[in-house]
Amino acid sequence: MIEKGAILKIYTDGAARGNPGPSASAFLLVYKNEIIHQGVNFLGEATNNIAEYHAIINALRVAHKFHKGHIQVFSDSNLAVQQINKKWKINYPHLLKLSNEVHKLVKTYQKVEFFHVTRSNPYIQKCDALCNEKLDSETKF
Repeated sequence: MIEKGAILKIYTDGAARGNPGPSASAFLLVYKNEIIHQGVNFLGEATNNIAEYHAIINALRVAHKFHKGHIQVFSDSNLAVQQINKKWKINYPHLLKLSNEVHKLVKTYQKVEFFHVTRSNPYIQKCDALCNEKLDSETKF
C-alpha cells in the first residue's frame, strides 16, 4: 500500500479535562495527504502530557502494520517533541518511562522524525476533535 522509500506521516494529540482528569489520545496516519487510518483511546485519569505521549506511542504501535520505513510524527505538544528529540530534560520519572517507550518503538522503523506543529494544523484539529468526541462519550453520566 505504501511505496518503498515513501514517508508515512503521523499526527497526534492528547487531551485531559482537568489536568489531571479524564483523558484521551488520538492519532492519524496520513499518506499522500489522505488519512489511511485513525485511532482514539480513552485513557482514564491522566495529565495532558501523559495523553500526548500515549497518542505518539499508540500511533507508532499501529503504524508498524502499514509501513516500517520513514515515519514523520507531528504533535502540537512542544514538551513531548522536545523531550523525545532530547532537546529538553525530562524531570518526571513517569514521562521518562513514556519517552523510553517511544525510543524503543522508534528502533523498529528505518527512520523516525518528530516535529512540533501548531494547533492550527488541520490534522491536529481532527485529532483534537477525536479526543473530545471520545471524552464526551466516556464521561457522560
